Amino acid sequence: MVDTVCDKEQDCVDNYPENLQGTERFERMEDAVDNLNEALEKIDDAKSCIQAAIVK
Repeated sequence: MVDTVCDKEQDCVDNYPENLQGTERFERMEDAVDNLNEALEKIDDAKSCIQAAIVK
């Protein structure tokens, strides 16, 4: 679910009009993508930890 939202938000950032890319809204969108990517990394780390715990 987080991955889907991140992909959609990234698509919005990628297709944002060039003349509006310096706006506060655009910066918030970029921040959202960064935060979602960080969340995805942490979710992957958590999955790895859970899998390691199950194996032991």
